[in-house]
Amino acid sequence: MAETLEKKFLSVLEKAQSKYIRSWVIAWDYQQIRKKRGVKYDGELPSDFFSYHGKGDLLKWMNWFQDDFPDYFPCDLTVPLITQSRETDEKVFHRLGLKNDFSTYDLRIGLNNAHDFLFPNLYPVPARSKIKNVIDFGAGYGRQANLFLSKIPGCIYTAIDAIPNSYCLQHLYYNNLGVPLYDYIDQPDHFRIESNKSGIYHLPTWRKDLLPDNFYDLVMCVQVLPELNSTLVSTMLKEFHRALKPGGMLYLRDHANAWKPAGKIDIDEFLAANGFVLEFKPHIIDKKELHGFPRIWRKIHPEVIQSQAMTF
Repeated sequence: MAETLEKKFLSVLEKAQSKYIRSWVIAWDYQQIRKKRGVKYDGELPSDFFSYHGKGDLLKWMNWFQDDFPDYFPCDLTVPLITQSRETDEKVFHRLGLKNDFSTYDLRIGLNNAHDFLFPNLYPVPARSKIKNVIDFGAGYGRQANLFLSKIPGCIYTAIDAIPNSYCLQHLYYNNLGVPLYDYIDQPDHFRIESNKSGIYHLPTWRKDLLPDNFYDLVMCVQVLPELNSTLVSTMLKEFHRALKPGGMLYLRDHANAWKPAGKIDIDEFLAANGFVLEFKPHIIDKKELHGFPRIWRKIHPEVIQSQAMTF
């Protein structure tokens, strides 16, 4: 299975090299810098992100977080989501024949899943802004599909990545969530995102052109953009603007300018200059009150701007 998945991915990558790919498209700059310096994570955490070694890699990703996180929301909001998230992942592990210690899950993976579901979905929005179609960019092992697919009926969930290890793990995880999976590496010549077919659409970053225009309600970038080169970040933010509906949401959660190990682009400044407006950014102490700064940006909706213009 490991060899088959990685071979499929690398075969698609090789065929696309001349047509779609520039080196910056498939780069994870932060991890490449660590690799060149010979820096490894402690214990059983993953260190080689550019090779896939089989389903055992999922255990390493699932135990990435080494400390409990602070809960920003009341327990009555997060606990039901954490429980649902854990129950889903227990089923995934059972299907895969993997054993995992879930004793630390709730305040790590579970809480992160709950936070990343609540921030985009919690507060009232116009009917046109209800979330159904989602992009998850730099999706890790795929954790956020857990709650979004179970809580949003008919969700079209599109995951994008270019790193061999994470792409293969996403395929593995998604394939065991019990929903339809349409993966580019399985059908590269016939892949198409269809508005009448819900489920998971999985594609490599270099096929960003397959994202339909003005289609998505939400794009999520969680702990990813500061670790990428500025060319890739600015390119993808423009692609997200194209793919989002007018008024669609771009949800970011990272450490903003406090931690930028790769690209030096000021992401918030770039968004403000390229068709987005900031809707939400809490005034919090990072890592003490919440892990990372969540920000919600909206693709500017012309009618909203017109409605707010001064009249005589």
